[in-house]
Amino acid sequence: MEENIIDPFGTSIITDYSKLFTQLGLQPITEDILRRIKNPSRYLRRRIDFAHQDFDKFLASFEEGRPIAVISGIKPTNEFHLGSKVTAEKIIYFQKEFEAKVFYCIADLESLVDNQIPLNEAEKIAIGNVADILALGLDPKNAYIYRQSEEKRVTNLAYLFSRRITLSHMKNLYGERHLGLYFAAFTQAGDILLPQLEDFDGPKNVLVPIGLDQSPHIFLCRDIVERVKDVFHFFPPSAIYHKFFRALDGETKMSKRDPMSVLFLNDEPELAKRKIINCVDGGRKTVKEQRRLGGEPEKCVNYELALFHFVEDDNKLKKIYEECKAGKRLCGECKEEIADIVAEFLKKHQKKREKMMDMARKLLQK
Repeated sequence: MEENIIDPFGTSIITDYSKLFTQLGLQPITEDILRRIKNPSRYLRRRIDFAHQDFDKFLASFEEGRPIAVISGIKPTNEFHLGSKVTAEKIIYFQKEFEAKVFYCIADLESLVDNQIPLNEAEKIAIGNVADILALGLDPKNAYIYRQSEEKRVTNLAYLFSRRITLSHMKNLYGERHLGLYFAAFTQAGDILLPQLEDFDGPKNVLVPIGLDQSPHIFLCRDIVERVKDVFHFFPPSAIYHKFFRALDGETKMSKRDPMSVLFLNDEPELAKRKIINCVDGGRKTVKEQRRLGGEPEKCVNYELALFHFVEDDNKLKKIYEECKAGKRLCGECKEEIADIVAEFLKKHQKKREKMMDMARKLLQK
């Protein structure tokens, strides 16, 4: 079996999630952790959020009434897609359920150095990205939304941190890269630790909800915290990791790098339906074989659409799974059902997004 590949600046491939606990030293999301949470999100309930670093310490801070924050962001290279939606919904969840202040970074310096997108173009893309997350439910009153290129505290931190980490250390974490990507990583460390500055009533426990491809940034950041103790009193950032939502071709995680296998939140509903009808499924070769052997939902991207995104009710999701396994549910019918749900979601979301464009523009240009 192919080994797990983790690349924050390229394509990551996870073939065995169980190996990551020893490979990366992560901790599992356990029943004990879930019992401490009043209203677990579907990502937690369904173990889409499956691993963490110091999430228990973040929970302890919340339980003790100490200040907490959540930090995430987006690289403005394209429109929001369903993979972007996962992280967005997670930070919205922690804002609502934990009353955590959200820090949302527009990583325009990274898109400049990694994707050669000029800052003025990145700003235009970012306005749409911010409108998307507002439409999904982020409360701007309890959020700090900023562009890396405008937040000098982040770049100041990046310069300070770069003095404490060697080139060999960066190569061990990220492999051989051009220096711009190494400095993009230091800038991300500045983003992650920004909420702990005194300007934001820090230090405090900060949670970073991310995909596994971004884990090197967390490891770098935790190393930095240890090495700057003489200057700052940062807590090591906590992280909660989710499984990848696969592309529609079933091969890799959904990524803006391959737009033909992606469901974007600005897709025309009918286009989205056609994409879903053509996605990889877990069906057998014939209807007769499907009825006899049952389907394989664990291989099916259409089922993942329900699991990750579009079926909130756990009992309904269980019914879809069991009907598929028993051969009572055929792929064509199932795809049509999910495609209709997705199309309706997109219609509503796009109307909300349009109403949020002016607010998004003001938030980024103030």
